[in-house]
Amino acid sequence: MVLQIKKMDIIFDEKAMNGEWCKLPYPNHPKGCPNYGKRNACPPFTKPFNEIIKEPFYLVIEKFDVIAHAKKMKERHPDWTERQCRNLLYWQKSVVSRLKKKAYSFAKSKGEDFIVLEIPEAHGVNLFITCKNIGIDLQIHPQDVIRKIMIIGKRK
Repeated sequence: MVLQIKKMDIIFDEKAMNGEWCKLPYPNHPKGCPNYGKRNACPPFTKPFNEIIKEPFYLVIEKFDVIAHAKKMKERHPDWTERQCRNLLYWQKSVVSRLKKKAYSFAKSKGEDFIVLEIPEAHGVNLFITCKNIGIDLQIHPQDVIRKIMIIGKRK
């Protein structure tokens, strides 16, 4: 799904930009994301989105049904726990790959001056509030449908 959004709908959050979100602990990562400070696409190496791109803006969304995936995994591996069946190691790369293909294809169709922000949060975009502003309610810990999102805009 590709949606055009207005600049006023995009919410910038300093905590995202300075890497505070990246440092939040999650299972097996007590210090947060291991990519923080190591990948060029991650804070603190990134610039705010409004220094990189300008209108028009587009959200590119790839939905993934984690319930259906977990059910298939449980059928293949009956002894696995629910957490193992939902583990992102078994689905995330393919979902992100589909999203990238869709985003870059759309950006190319718009012209050479359009670029893709693969990790909008790394550029300070609060996707939860941004999506809420346009009627999409993202869950913090989704249990059924997971949405991966990229933003496209015109190069500044």
